[in-house]
Parts: sequence; structure tokens; C-alpha cells
Amino acid sequence: MNDIFRFRIAFQTIMDYKKTTLILTLLFMAMAVLYCGMFPAFKEPLEEMADSGIFESFSSFFGPSTFDMATYVGFLNLELYQIFWIVILGIIIGFVAASLISKEIEGKTIDILMSNPVSRKQIVFEKFIGLIPMTLIINFGTMLAVMGITVLIGEELSFGNLFLTHVASIPYFLSILGIGMLLSVIIDEKMKASIIFIALLMGMYFIETMSKTVPDYELLGVLSITHYLITYDTLKFGNFNVSSALILICITTVCMVISLIYFEHKDIEI
Repeated sequence: MNDIFRFRIAFQTIMDYKKTTLILTLLFMAMAVLYCGMFPAFKEPLEEMADSGIFESFSSFFGPSTFDMATYVGFLNLELYQIFWIVILGIIIGFVAASLISKEIEGKTIDILMSNPVSRKQIVFEKFIGLIPMTLIINFGTMLAVMGITVLIGEELSFGNLFLTHVASIPYFLSILGIGMLLSVIIDEKMKASIIFIALLMGMYFIETMSKTVPDYELLGVLSITHYLITYDTLKFGNFNVSSALILICITTVCMVISLIYFEHKDIEI
């Protein structure tokens, strides 16, 4: 058990992705500044569109938040969190996670790791731990950017609700890391593993969207991890769904347990 918690591999993983972390953090902070900053220019036209009822046609796709599109919270949720946060950032983090082990196997560097006095479980576990700081830095860096630009443009937003939204995002991104890690230990080609993850996340997002638009398929939404992160409810009302967070943590745990067991017994050609 002591071997599992040395964290040398985790620290090396953090260092390997420090530039990626910095770039992604600055990118999403810039996106936050862009979308928050342009709201005042769109506020009046959005209010006119809301009065005309045009947003009602989109409510089946994006939920009740569409009706609130003319407000700062509704605009921020739909433009930033609904797409760039849940989907785009999810794809990026999952893309990285799905290549963690597979790139070591494909590049024939896994033998260097395993030649050290470390177990296979330790390699997988610490690689997973090594990506958590990147996720947290991007997450809360973006939050600080939203706070700063909100104060600058003088719009109303509960920073407490904003903080809860980003806290609620942590289990979601952990589940993405877990799923990506599972694909990484099963598939030996890093690009193939990453592409499969992208297809999987997009498929789950499509399932969640279909469950909202077609009443007969409403129950299918539970099969998608995007179903368990409703940013609008937290951002607008401060609702933190504990059960959804626990489900995402369970998904992460199951994926990691399977990853540890599978990689422990995996035949690796060196």
C-alpha cells in the first residue's frame, strides 16, 4: 500500500502537462472574458427576442435556461457553460486522459516505468492523480475570470452560486478522467483511444439532448454523464445536486477500479 502513495509518477505527470495546463487555463479564461464581456452589447437585442418568444423554440434542446437567455446568468450559462464547459473542455480533458497510458505503450516507454520498483496499479493511479491539478486550475482559473469581468461590466451574478457551479463541475471532470483512463489502459494506440473518447462523450451529449426533446426517450438521459451536471440550476438558484455528484463519483470510482484491475493483468508487448 505504501508504494501506491509515493506520488512520484503523479508529480512527473503534473510537470509533463504544466504547459498544457497554463495554455488551457489562459484559453478558457479568455473565453470567459469574451462571452461575459460581450453581454452588454447583446442585452437589448436579446430582450427584444425574448419578448417575441423566439427562445421558446430552443427550450427543448437547452432546457428552461433558454427562457432566461436575455439575462446575464442565462446568457452566461448557455454561451459558456452549456457548450464550451461541458462539451469542449470535457473533450479536451478526456482527450488527454485517454492518452496517458496508451501513449506509454505505443511509444514503448512503459517498460521504463515498469523497470522501476513500482506496481502497475501505482502507475495507473498516479497518472490519474497527476491530471487532477490541471483540471482544478482550469476550473477555478475560469471562475476567477468570470468574477473579474462581471465586476468590470457591472452585471449581477451571485459569486456564491458561481463558486458552487465550479465545485459541482469537479465530479463531472473526475468522471471524464476516469472514463479516459479506462480507455487508455484498454486501447494501446493513444490517438485511437482519444478519438473513441470524443465519440463517446458526443454520443452521451446527443443522448442527453434527445432525452430532452423526445418524451419517450426521457429516461435515456441517465446514461449520459452530462445529465448529472445542470449548470443553470446551480448558477441561477444555487442548487447543488448531491445525488448527481455522488453518481459521478461512483462512475469515476468504478472506471478506476476496472482500470487498475485490467492493467494489472494486461499483456503488454515491450
